[in-house]
Amino acid sequence: MAPLFRRLLESEMDALPPVVRAVHDTDSDVLLAGTADIVGSRNPLARLLCRSMGLPAPGTDVPATVHFVRQGARETWRRSFGRRRYASRLYARDGLLIERMGLVTNIFSIVATQDALHLDLVGFRILGLPMPRALRPQCAAQESEADGAFTFDIPISLPWLGPVLRYSGRLVPVERPLS
Repeated sequence: MAPLFRRLLESEMDALPPVVRAVHDTDSDVLLAGTADIVGSRNPLARLLCRSMGLPAPGTDVPATVHFVRQGARETWRRSFGRRRYASRLYARDGLLIERMGLVTNIFSIVATQDALHLDLVGFRILGLPMPRALRPQCAAQESEADGAFTFDIPISLPWLGPVLRYSGRLVPVERPLS
């Protein structure tokens, strides 16, 4: 079976920057490490929401790892930003990328260009219940390449609260010793 992103993007996958394509167009697990800059809202409610979901805490040059684990038609992404760790399970449905994170389900449309992989949040569910567009988060994430490194930019906002969190960073593949 083709990798998850290859199934979703088909030949469009070939347009991606080489580092981004190498991360997503493989049947093998991939471990990336580097640093991230994380800007959080000063709003107490926004901070509480981020903390309750285990999302990264604000900081500069925060040590970061992302482990992409392939599991047949699905993937698990295990992320670590400083002391915060969280994971999500991803799979395809109806041409969309579905990401389950605890009680939350994010639904993304994805587009590959020669510059970046674009992930746009088009749906959001809590406990399986869809949130109306006026209430759900907004996120237009990008994965790209800079000087041979995998880069990401993930801005998250709420229409009724404004910017909640933005994390961006630079990661490189880590060779893991055989155990």
